[in-house]
Amino acid sequence: MSSSCGTSESTTPSKEQLPVITVNGIVIPEKDLANELQYHANENFNVVVQQAGQALVIRQLLIDEAKTKKIEITNTEEAIQKLIEANINYDAPTDEICQRYFDNNKAKFMTMPLMEVDHILLAAAKDDLEGRDAAKSNSEVIIAQLQQEANNGEPSSFAALAKEYSACPSKESAGNLGQLSKGQTVPEFERQLMPLSEGLSDKAIETRYGFHVVNINRKIAGKQLDYDMVSDKVRGYLINSASHLAIQAYIQSLVEQADIKGVNIKFSDDNIHI
Repeated sequence: MSSSCGTSESTTPSKEQLPVITVNGIVIPEKDLANELQYHANENFNVVVQQAGQALVIRQLLIDEAKTKKIEITNTEEAIQKLIEANINYDAPTDEICQRYFDNNKAKFMTMPLMEVDHILLAAAKDDLEGRDAAKSNSEVIIAQLQQEANNGEPSSFAALAKEYSACPSKESAGNLGQLSKGQTVPEFERQLMPLSEGLSDKAIETRYGFHVVNINRKIAGKQLDYDMVSDKVRGYLINSASHLAIQAYIQSLVEQADIKGVNIKFSDDNIHI
């Protein structure tokens, strides 16, 4: 299954929709805000505006602080990086902390399952509500038919149904997708596929492409990795987490001292971008 089938849409907001944002009396240019919008994704436009505005406010605060600290601003990104490096501190994780994190989170350190999968794609565009309703209903009919065949001990008609109804090229090989592991399909399909047990799924998997009737022919469970195999990954994760929290605390201190209008600054684990 290829992710190349997906499409993206963008719209240019009108000027009336964009707030006037100021940082300590400095107005963020409207063109900068309009340009920043493309880097933030959310179905709610107001959320996108808030995210874009927050990113620009944080950037402006860091640039101003770099000037205050007399850091040369020949390259803005380098200046911000120097400012961050000079003003955040965190303790590197010890071997004991790394081992404890691994022991408490072993499920995160396993190989992905290997699965042999057949599917029937009942295609419908993500914005075609009527078509998606029809695809969902058809998937339920097909699943019911396959379940009835299994209950009656009859030969499965999966291959024939794939040939007749599937919009995926795999229909020419009875719907077979081969052996799948992590990263071999689009994330939305993989996320729902990997937890499934062997056999026919009683519900279709919904993705942007439509509804997928799925049969797991074989599943080899993931294996637990030893600490020695992932110790560098654990340490890197903990260092990155500690660094992120330190940066967030530093930026939050700048926000608390600043006069910001036009946008609400809200901190979370994934909305700090510099």
